[in-house]
Amino acid sequence: MAAPKGHKRWGGMQKGQKTAKTKAWETIGEYLLNDGAERAKKIMLSSDNENFMKYYITLLEYFRPKQARTEMNIDCKENRQAPSQIIIIESNNKEFDEAYKSL
Repeated sequence: MAAPKGHKRWGGMQKGQKTAKTKAWETIGEYLLNDGAERAKKIMLSSDNENFMKYYITLLEYFRPKQARTEMNIDCKENRQAPSQIIIIESNNKEFDEAYKSL
């Protein structure tokens, strides 16, 4: 049964209060952006070119996700026309069928 209108709420979390899970995620995020980023930068600077590119591309995907790749294979010649399109119309209406056949 719901509380009547105007009833003061008892218990629960106060407005704006953060849960333990939110606090933990914020702590992890703070580490990743500060200490973790400095450590990653040192590792990348001390690595050879091949490993640097692997690390760089892996990190870059978090900031610029890969776009869907679209591959188009088109074989065009100057005087070649596009293939014609075929449209198939099916109907259960006899009048429509007769009118369509007369076209």
